Amino acid sequence: MGNEPVVTHSFVIDVGGDTEEESLKKVTASLRGHSWNISTDDSPINVFMESSKWKYAHLAVSIFSRSENSDRPEVREAMKRKDVKPGALVSVAAYQGS
Repeated sequence: MGNEPVVTHSFVIDVGGDTEEESLKKVTASLRGHSWNISTDDSPINVFMESSKWKYAHLAVSIFSRSENSDRPEVREAMKRKDVKPGALVSVAAYQGS
């Protein structure tokens, strides 16, 4: 972004919630216990977090159905193989930048 480098890693995790909203709450609570602070709370769809340990480290946590990962064929195939409930999934984008 501008002159700043941005490193992004995106992944989907199964947090075991019965609904997407419950899963988002579960993962947010877990991350808060690991030194991540909420910077913007757009629940029940997104929560943006920043690390209190690592300078310029951020997370964008989203319900799966609203994430870019929901359209990825490899993610859909993995869901079929593992018989995962979509409501249990959360998408996380980890990025570095100011």
